Amino acid sequence: MSARYDIVVYGATGFTGVYVVKVLATAAIFKGKSIAVAGRSEEKLRGVLEDVFQETGNDVVRKYPIIVADSSKDESLNNMARQARVIINTVGPYILHGEAVVRAAVNNGASHVDISGEPAFLERMEQRYGKMAKDKGVYIVGACGFDSIPSDLGTDFLKRHFDGTLAWVETCFRLNRGPAGYSVNIGTMESIMLGVKSIREGGVAALHQSVMPDPLPKANFKPPCRCPFTKIREPALNAWALPFPGADKAIIERSQYYDYHANGKRPILIYTYFTFGSLFKSGLLAIWLGIFGFFSLFGPTKRFISAHPEGCSFGLFKKSGPITQQIKEASFDYYFFGTGWPSGEIPDKSRPTKKVAARCHGPDPGYTFTSASISCAALALLNDRENLPRGGGVFTTASAFRGTRIYEYLRTLGVSFEIISSDKREGSQLV
Repeated sequence: MSARYDIVVYGATGFTGVYVVKVLATAAIFKGKSIAVAGRSEEKLRGVLEDVFQETGNDVVRKYPIIVADSSKDESLNNMARQARVIINTVGPYILHGEAVVRAAVNNGASHVDISGEPAFLERMEQRYGKMAKDKGVYIVGACGFDSIPSDLGTDFLKRHFDGTLAWVETCFRLNRGPAGYSVNIGTMESIMLGVKSIREGGVAALHQSVMPDPLPKANFKPPCRCPFTKIREPALNAWALPFPGADKAIIERSQYYDYHANGKRPILIYTYFTFGSLFKSGLLAIWLGIFGFFSLFGPTKRFISAHPEGCSFGLFKKSGPITQQIKEASFDYYFFGTGWPSGEIPDKSRPTKKVAARCHGPDPGYTFTSASISCAALALLNDRENLPRGGGVFTTASAFRGTRIYEYLRTLGVSFEIISSDKREGSQLV
């Protein structure tokens, strides 16, 4: 077999794919890596490489090899996978287009990372390809974008830096928008609607159970009950919050399951929230989410939403995606509030009282961070193989990367994880 490219970016002409190509072409940590781009149209791929060159001035990007591949044509995907050590897959919605790429990767000895935030897809890939990937010695790691690198790695970071035994973690995401506001490409909206549909069709709970079949220790204590609208009152964050309906909770639960059965570490309870300004704004958002989710269930209204995304979402979803100014101005903070027992205290004998908080901070979550994080995930698979779970398989980000240098790679691209407060009032610990 001929030599493989270190990284093949599949979907390089898409909104996120272009940002991934920029990261690989400009970030010093990727220097020396062989990179190719893949997609359905050779002409469009050449156009992307020329545009990236014009924007970055890096002539190397013009020389990236081009591979024509289409998720509807298995042989073209097999041809792509045979030429890759790691495939960065940015073509969603993954529940529609993702499995064919994973199958090609596994069958042809390539590792695979994606930015899916669709729990049904992610868990189905583990169910169907976990053993095959392990037999082939390749790594399939989903949700390597904003879903769910900050939450999954951040929770694991807090767990490993908690001096004692962690009982539960409450996470809270905050988007920091600039004067230009913020919007998201319509592809994200399509993935959300398909996720709602998969829940309605049933089988999600059974699928979740199938990838976590063995029992976990039952917790004797849980955090105080929070209403749908809750006030987070912590030194680091004082804001109204809503339960976060994304993939983070399901993914972190899989990481905890793996950490318990593979490493003997006590699993924690996880509760996820996001902030959205005042109580009034949070209420309006909750109402809109309910209406949006309801009408996503029916064909005619779903098609209407897809045809008029901007009007139906008050400008949040746009076919054109965000403008450059919105991306430059945006950033995020992801907070982790952990509660447990101090070192030396026996867990479950009394209610946990020790509190430690951590934070992940980064640039625009939708595109700048997501392109950086999936690129760093690919780099960890290439550079840190000896610190990955032995043998290969299908993993969450924390399960795959906790022993690698991914925190270091992310830091070079503007993403930090730090302990920001603890009962001992220790100094900040930053990675």
